[in-house]
Amino acid sequence: MPRRQVILLCIGLTAIAFAVGRYSAQLSSRIAPGSYREFVQALESRDWARRAHAMSGFVGGLGPENLGPALIAIEPHRRWLSQDELRLFMIAWTRFDPEAAFQRGLSWPDHTRSKGAAAAIYGWALQDPEAAREAAMAVDDSSLKALLLDRIVAAWAHGEDREGVTRYIASLPDSPSRDRLTAILIREILADGHGAVIEWAESIPAVNDGDMASTAFQKAAGILAQDDHGVASKFAEDHLAKPWGQNAPAAVARHWAQKDPAATLEWARSLPEGGARDQAIHTAFARWEKIQPAAAEQWLAQTPPSPELDGPRFA
Repeated sequence: MPRRQVILLCIGLTAIAFAVGRYSAQLSSRIAPGSYREFVQALESRDWARRAHAMSGFVGGLGPENLGPALIAIEPHRRWLSQDELRLFMIAWTRFDPEAAFQRGLSWPDHTRSKGAAAAIYGWALQDPEAAREAAMAVDDSSLKALLLDRIVAAWAHGEDREGVTRYIASLPDSPSRDRLTAILIREILADGHGAVIEWAESIPAVNDGDMASTAFQKAAGILAQDDHGVASKFAEDHLAKPWGQNAPAAVARHWAQKDPAATLEWARSLPEGGARDQAIHTAFARWEKIQPAAAEQWLAQTPPSPELDGPRFA
């Protein structure tokens, strides 16, 4: 290649490299998170993607030195911040002062009080669930306290101490509240797969073979059935002979019947005779009758009489 062409090629490549570098720098400056100015501008924006990007970048560096200005920027907008945005901000705050973040949330008026306090208690519980629970129990508002405990259990289960959160739930009296917290825990465990839920449930009877074991198996069966009725039905069958597994088939039937009531009834009728099977059959048919009454009644009329169908026939 002639020397002149080589020189022109080098000049061209240099210009391209400069242009690419300049464009990359401009692009980086537009998307680089972290500045307070971008945070304030994002709070004014209706662009959700921009808000999320700028807020996550800024709160990644939130600390005592810039908390004050951040709160000044947040205050005019807190009523319109989503739960996720508040949680993002509060989790960052709770990393260095969880009690102050929680008290600030409690001090807010109207609906932002519950949103702010719940976001703060979640962040606090990610680090120290026992301290967060102690703070939540001091709240007088019973409805807010229930919400806070829900958030604590969700955060606690999200971490590594599932044994600790299970012991806490098991220590509660048998009640709708304990049932609800058990379901929250199981849904968090489900993020690790069906096997993790089954392993957790099967570990309960070894330390608590009473009401907690029954609740754990019932809730686990129902939540698994929402995700995979095949896995759930096998789980229920495997533990049908145990006292804590008696309510699992009905829990499976309740959710499976939403999708395929005829198949659910076929499965329920195939179970060994006993109260668990009768309860599952009744639950499946009642669910079918509620969502598709004509189809349910037609199925019952066309099905040969048998003892396990006496309940649905004469209900």
